[in-house]
Amino acid sequence: MRELPAALTFDLDPDIFDESISSSNARTRLSWRGISEGVPAIRAALDVFAPGIPVTWFVRVDNQIADIYGRPGHLLEQHRGLFEDLRARGDEIAWHPHLYRRKDEGWEQETDDAALLTAMQAAIADMRALGFEPRCGRIGEAYGSTGLMAAFDACGIPYDSTAMSGRKRIDGERSIDWLDTPRTAYRPSKSDHRVPGSPAHDVIEIPMSMLKVKADYDAEPFLRYLDLSYRTEAVACGMDSLVSEAPYLVAVTHPSALMPDFAPMGGHGLLSFDLENMTRTLRLLAETAAAKCRELTFTTLGALGDRIAEELGRDADAA
Repeated sequence: MRELPAALTFDLDPDIFDESISSSNARTRLSWRGISEGVPAIRAALDVFAPGIPVTWFVRVDNQIADIYGRPGHLLEQHRGLFEDLRARGDEIAWHPHLYRRKDEGWEQETDDAALLTAMQAAIADMRALGFEPRCGRIGEAYGSTGLMAAFDACGIPYDSTAMSGRKRIDGERSIDWLDTPRTAYRPSKSDHRVPGSPAHDVIEIPMSMLKVKADYDAEPFLRYLDLSYRTEAVACGMDSLVSEAPYLVAVTHPSALMPDFAPMGGHGLLSFDLENMTRTLRLLAETAAAKCRELTFTTLGALGDRIAEELGRDADAA
């Protein structure tokens, strides 16, 4: 059987993290029950599914959090006991900055390279001051740039998992362009962060796992990342292909999307708001892996990155 390592990652954003959940502006509705209630519930459910599964928790630490709460690492400070307990049991505490700048009364994506570097260095310095040394990052809203990759190098973060291979959306809400990005990990080219090349940045890009997903409102399946909060039946159509082809898996989930209190009136055509849905999807993943003669194992994203770095090093030596 071929091994199929899987990194289960959770982005600890505000509870209302997407416009489809609430008609109000998500960035003005800051509650964090997904951390205080969702994280312990998820941890307990995973331990029932398979005791000791390691998890990577991506915590918001950035200039927007500093602007609102007084320091970039406010959430780490506020929930220090929880995160220290998670780390002690083998989970990974990673970094999930949303890099915005003020615009009138709101926020917009920061794109200036110097400003990005300044914001990232300040956030990392605060994480380290609080006793957390992140090895993995994921930029909010899947924003990427060559300047960002240079900033990862400057901050000493060896692994990034922002890329959504095959997706492009550039409009007033999002600036996502990973259309030509491979589905497997690579060192980003210094001339184009979306693809491998030489000379390359030091950081290794580990794309999220992408598969065809069919929400209730889709006419046809649509390419989305593997998310344990998506209704199990929505991801079922793409599971065979993903498990057959992927060398490893990176799942991305928001805790509040597994909590029934945050379900919109009338339900949601894609998100389950049901913790049992996470377990059903994991069972489907395990059953599909067994049928494809793949040995499903679980790892933190940082540990997966270490394996990938070793493989990339061997490939470079062979070349």
